Amino acid sequence: MSTCKLIRTILVALALAFTALTPAVAQKQPQNGLLWEISGRNMTAPAYLFGTIHLYDTSTYQLPQPPFELLEKTGRVYFELDFGKINMAEMSAGMFITDTSQYINKLLDPVSLARLNKLLEGSASAKMLGDRVYTIKPLFVSVMLLGNEKTSSVDLELYKAAMSGKHAVGGLETVKEQMEAFNTMSIAAQTEALRQFLSNDLSGQEILSKMTAIYARQNITNMLKELEQFMPLDANTSETLVNKRNIIMTDRIDSLLQQQEHPLIAVGAGHLGSDAGIVELLRKKGYTLKNIPFTIKKAHE
Repeated sequence: MSTCKLIRTILVALALAFTALTPAVAQKQPQNGLLWEISGRNMTAPAYLFGTIHLYDTSTYQLPQPPFELLEKTGRVYFELDFGKINMAEMSAGMFITDTSQYINKLLDPVSLARLNKLLEGSASAKMLGDRVYTIKPLFVSVMLLGNEKTSSVDLELYKAAMSGKHAVGGLETVKEQMEAFNTMSIAAQTEALRQFLSNDLSGQEILSKMTAIYARQNITNMLKELEQFMPLDANTSETLVNKRNIIMTDRIDSLLQQQEHPLIAVGAGHLGSDAGIVELLRKKGYTLKNIPFTIKKAHE
């Protein structure tokens, strides 16, 4: 793989993955399930909402099959981003540190930096980036540490299936909007979050396996709280990265549905649960959401 293609792959994966590590907000009634049927509001056919995870360990669990099956039924899928229309220059500008005094290797304490370097030794992506890895913003570096040859992305696999089947694809957000949300957190605060991440004794593979198991349980009420153990973030960051984006995406989903589109909508599972999640926000707009239960199989079942 060329360095250019590698960096493109890294940037897309990192931009997607960070939402999975944001903290939870309170919810009065539990919600469970990753797949939801949307009806009501004079819709002539149902649409579907599916909660993805952006980094997924295929050595422990198979990819969830229902969303792939729904592609044939809906013929159209919307992700957080339309992967075919990503402006890499725009994404790169939002993910790299421009102030040389803020590079990760200059801000981390010696113990944390040594831990980071040890973990990066097992990352093929980091090896190809070389010292440029220290110029990537800390939150995205933490996500890079989770990747290996068995790492997949439910979003990207679903996108590839949609393109292979010649299904229509769209995005609910733009790269600019996502980068602006991520970059509301200062480099100093991101570095502290990375330091806490590095204080965990687990390897990147062990963390990824635990995250995948949490996702497979489909408890969207507690999912973010469980994931928060790997990278705790403050409430203000959660408000920007999750709650405000939930409102924007819900409004855009509503617009699509009122135009009588009946797509599959695939966004990070962290956006579904809680009173501020997309499931409840769509209900408040008058839609009926019904969970469609299914089981995610283990890798060797």
